[in-house]
Amino acid sequence: MIIWGSTGLKSVVGAASFHCPGCDRPQTANLKQVRNFFTLYFIPVIPLNVAGRYVECTSCGGTFTEAALSHDPEKERAETFDQLLRVMIMSGLADGRIDEMERAEIRKQYQELSGLPVPTERLENEIALAMVSGSDLNSYVGQIAPSLSPHGKAMVVKLAWYTMSASGELQPGHESQLMQLAKTLRIPADQFMELINLLSEPASE
Repeated sequence: MIIWGSTGLKSVVGAASFHCPGCDRPQTANLKQVRNFFTLYFIPVIPLNVAGRYVECTSCGGTFTEAALSHDPEKERAETFDQLLRVMIMSGLADGRIDEMERAEIRKQYQELSGLPVPTERLENEIALAMVSGSDLNSYVGQIAPSLSPHGKAMVVKLAWYTMSASGELQPGHESQLMQLAKTLRIPADQFMELINLLSEPASE
């Protein structure tokens, strides 16, 4: 009786440096692939198709998709800070203008987020671009919402509130855009109002 079948064999096809999501630091990775083989009496004899490829960290042994090789956490953080800066600018512009107190609040919040000051020239350029974009807070947030975690969504609400309330009472344009955020971010209404109430409380001394 002839016994035949197939099996998958793993092999290393390359190596590279990458930022390991498991170690959260630069490491060396092996690029591995799984190739199917035709077996005869349980012995692989004829190579068939490649079933898949993956990345394995040589330090922690974690396995990831090939996309991990291009993962750049510093670039992602910078892009996140850019997005949050634009959220604050759109929040301030919800009433048609950004005053100096709102500018000061944007600078303060950006510094706390990134650890770096936002240059005045860059801030003014971003404000000018936002003003001619034809976009508003909710249309912009709607573009980035799918990539936001629950923490990220709460951060958007927080930054919008702090920017809008920097000059005191919210203006009608502020209130309208702020309340729409619950729907845009798909936050349940009760949770959204709980967050707003928390943000509205005076800071303790």
